[in-house]
Amino acid sequence: MKTGFTSCFCLSLALLFASSSPAFTQSQQDDTSAILNLVRRDYGPVYSVVIIDNYATLDYRVGQNSAIVTLKRQNNRWKIIDGRPRKFDYCGEVSCLVKKGVPRQIANQLLTRLSASYKRQSNELKLFQQAWSKIHSSAISFLGYWDNGTFPTPSSILTVSILPSYTPNKVCVVGITENSQYVEIGRVFGKTINTENDKLSLGKDLSGVYDTITSQKRELDLASIAPPNNWYFSRETKNKLQQAGCTTSLPNKR
Repeated sequence: MKTGFTSCFCLSLALLFASSSPAFTQSQQDDTSAILNLVRRDYGPVYSVVIIDNYATLDYRVGQNSAIVTLKRQNNRWKIIDGRPRKFDYCGEVSCLVKKGVPRQIANQLLTRLSASYKRQSNELKLFQQAWSKIHSSAISFLGYWDNGTFPTPSSILTVSILPSYTPNKVCVVGITENSQYVEIGRVFGKTINTENDKLSLGKDLSGVYDTITSQKRELDLASIAPPNNWYFSRETKNKLQQAGCTTSLPNKR
């Protein structure tokens, strides 16, 4: 199965979305929301968005595959100019984007900043986990936004977000498919999370380097962890997380 995806905590929002100006303005946030709405169906979980002037690029992942989508703003509306849903034939070079009508300098900046976002995400994730370590010493490795490595079907889980609460070792597990979402409360015991409907286990991939999570009852092979986000959380999901005391934000200073 596969789970979907949503938006990130406030600190990482400014870092994940590079733009031509240093501050992340309301206008840029509106642009990002409009772009995410264009690709929320048929593509896959978005990991980063770069906006420069009237052009934007993003990367998304589906199963073990990743791809890039490039957009142009015309008449105050964003339009996809490259990157078909899950076809993985996209412009990953400056010369290709230039042929699509993107000015060479902007094309170079888009791809450079998109590439740099991977390192920023890794740093953001570490900061997030470290910030919660005093409350969740044994749950830190679980926290984040996980890709499901099984190639999706409409009913399968695309991504899983594992979010902290202020109760030690209590977490929320949010799974998102293309058509639905679920929230489960979990308790962390060593390298496992027990929820009312499942048991998640933390392990390593075949290389022994990267963390993975598997499920006892669902078709999950979670990897490619990134900072928590809630871009695609429904209002119902947000309400459930609030009631459970879980968050995508950094902990309050107490």
